[in-house]
Amino acid sequence: MQYNRRKFIKTLVVTAGAVMTSNLMGCNDSTDEVDVDVEVLPAGPSTVVGSQFYPQSVVSGDPKPDSVILWTRVEDGIDVDIALTLQVALDESFNQLVVEQEFTALASADNCLKIRVTELDAGQYYYYRFVYQKDGTNYLSKNGRTKTAPGIDSDVKVKFAYVSCQDYIGRYYNTYLSVLDNDDLDFVVHLGDYIYETTGDPLFQESTEERSITFNDSENVLTIGVGENTTQAANSLDNYRQLYKEYRTDELLQRVHERFPMIAIWDDHEFSDDSWSDRATYLDGVDDEQQTQRKKNSEMAYFEYMPIDHQQPHTEGELASGEVSIDDSHLFPNTRIYRDFHFGQHLHLAMTDFRTNRPDHILPEDAFPATVEMDQATLTGFLLATGLVQAQVDGVVAQMSPYINIDDVNFSPYRAAFLEIFTGLYTQEILARVAISETEAFTKGRARAVAAIQGNLTTSYLNIVLAQAKASLPSEHGIQQLPALPEEGVEQGLAFYTMGKTSLFNYLGSRYFIIKETYDLYAGYKEYVAQLQGSSVQGGFDDQQTAWLAQTFATSTSTWKMLASSVSFTPLMFDFSASRADSNIIPLEFVLGSELIPAALKQRFYLEADQWDGFPQYKENFVNNVISQYGVISLGGDVHSSYITEHKANDVTGLKSFNFTTSSISSGTFGSFLEDGMNTILAQLGDIPPEVQQLPLFFDSLVKTATQRDDIDDNLVFSRMAEHGIVIVEVDGNEMLVDFHNIPDTVDGIETAKQNYYSSASQYFDKVRLYQFKVTDGQLIRLT
Repeated sequence: MQYNRRKFIKTLVVTAGAVMTSNLMGCNDSTDEVDVDVEVLPAGPSTVVGSQFYPQSVVSGDPKPDSVILWTRVEDGIDVDIALTLQVALDESFNQLVVEQEFTALASADNCLKIRVTELDAGQYYYYRFVYQKDGTNYLSKNGRTKTAPGIDSDVKVKFAYVSCQDYIGRYYNTYLSVLDNDDLDFVVHLGDYIYETTGDPLFQESTEERSITFNDSENVLTIGVGENTTQAANSLDNYRQLYKEYRTDELLQRVHERFPMIAIWDDHEFSDDSWSDRATYLDGVDDEQQTQRKKNSEMAYFEYMPIDHQQPHTEGELASGEVSIDDSHLFPNTRIYRDFHFGQHLHLAMTDFRTNRPDHILPEDAFPATVEMDQATLTGFLLATGLVQAQVDGVVAQMSPYINIDDVNFSPYRAAFLEIFTGLYTQEILARVAISETEAFTKGRARAVAAIQGNLTTSYLNIVLAQAKASLPSEHGIQQLPALPEEGVEQGLAFYTMGKTSLFNYLGSRYFIIKETYDLYAGYKEYVAQLQGSSVQGGFDDQQTAWLAQTFATSTSTWKMLASSVSFTPLMFDFSASRADSNIIPLEFVLGSELIPAALKQRFYLEADQWDGFPQYKENFVNNVISQYGVISLGGDVHSSYITEHKANDVTGLKSFNFTTSSISSGTFGSFLEDGMNTILAQLGDIPPEVQQLPLFFDSLVKTATQRDDIDDNLVFSRMAEHGIVIVEVDGNEMLVDFHNIPDTVDGIETAKQNYYSSASQYFDKVRLYQFKVTDGQLIRLT
């Protein structure tokens, strides 16, 4: 589907008070006058709850002191525009109507209807519903309840929940029971991954009879993988729309939307896993994955189905009354969803966008491990420029990888051998990921090998590959005559292998499990070079969003300033090095200090570079000069685990920031993902000893002690890597209360997210673990 500047879905604006009486339901309790410009429908002979016509129920969002977004979708089995009437009242019985007006749910917008209601009273509950008149009968949607924000001068408490990551495939949204158990919430924040674009990704999804999705528009889906290892991802507008329709049939999700307004941002899965800009990462660099039209499709469906006021971020000042449309000016690359909300005197909330304008991951997934990115001269010069003295520089260089120039005539036999070896390896990898012929794969594999086997290459990696090749080749093969390449007496530099990259195409060693010290050095160097060229390779926020955030917080007078980020500011590291902090856990220290941990792993690792740890210099600067400087609290999601981090106090203001990261609603926990990833890496090095297999029991201790090194400014004080959960926050003029409502991902060998507790809430609450904290006067206090 090609987009132009025609109108798509309409967010229609209605002013409270424009219609204040009703003949639609056969009643006339209001004493206010009727606006003569609005047609009031005659009473029908019957009025019934017609939930079958509203399969996704009702939704509200983006509450302001005087406005709110209301949403529904009507379905009647025919592809036509459908007239609906919106009713908004002060009471649940709809006796005190403040709005009654007819609108049209357009077939071109999948019969979604999104309305901005203005001129409402601040801090007020409102009840709303939609009416579909058919064959003389009025079919009502379920009743929705929403609430406007309190006025900016109001001295009132504010209470809200924030959530993240709700995979539907084979999983249930049990954790929303904790949200519904707090009926006095003012609103709910969703930090992203509201949908997952895949329907059976073998890495983390397993369909069941009750929780599965098969795309209706099967001709236009994106097929990932080859042979039996294929999965499907949304691609067309219809694909993305279907995901929202299916996800929002969930009973608990509907109940949450019916009771609370939602303020939402997206993360990656609303478009594509680990995406950046309009690019996917499924193939790990095997092929180009720029998918601009797919990105637009995903945004279009998001704006159609989510209760976001899509015009507000593009508008200066007050929004004018009238009709608002979505067109290409609102879609990529013009996308802007970052915006802010005031809730009385005590809360100023800034919602951000980490995905749309971020650069690529610094380490390419298809980087050739042996390639030397900083030779010894470049490395030495850069380190000296940072202020290190020569002795320190020599110490760093000594830790780098030995390399040779493979183009040197002395290494001609090796160059020929490695061209043969890597042509085969690349061909195999390409065939395993892309559905092409062997001939085409060989051609691509040969081109990859030619591009890789040149210039400075580290002998540490090449010798491993050479040994593996010898082990698989017959004794008479010419490669058997080649001795190992020199690893002593040669120059040393920083290669992709030095940062943990061991595969030709893989997210391990590029987006996950990256050696911290060498990655920080390389990221700083790449940013230095980019800055000289007037660009940047770091930052989830572009210059415009960064400046907006700095200005927003610098001028805010609210007691509590909060930044909602789809990804976490918490540093996530494992430290297996000899310089690690002591965990004071005897079994853990025994394993870490023994030979059971392979020497190659006795280092510090970033666990994930798809979040803020992937931009180390930008993150440090942003934390210190924006969020810590103004005492901003950051809320994070995405990582399927719960954390609290205390950042270093700002040197000028003395204020500090805290990060509170929530785990997933239903998606597999980070602890389970790390366990699988760790076993994959260890399996490449040989058999996994039983003692090492017990490491997942200590993941929480590992990430906490990793921040206790002197060179880490952050202090990770709370970690739960194997629990699902949501967080509830309450603020007033004195303190911020934070409650983590978590449930273990596995109880008695049963995965809790794969069990349906909807009709047995008491059993669910018996498993909930409550962790309570308080922030007051710049100090974090644990309550339970």
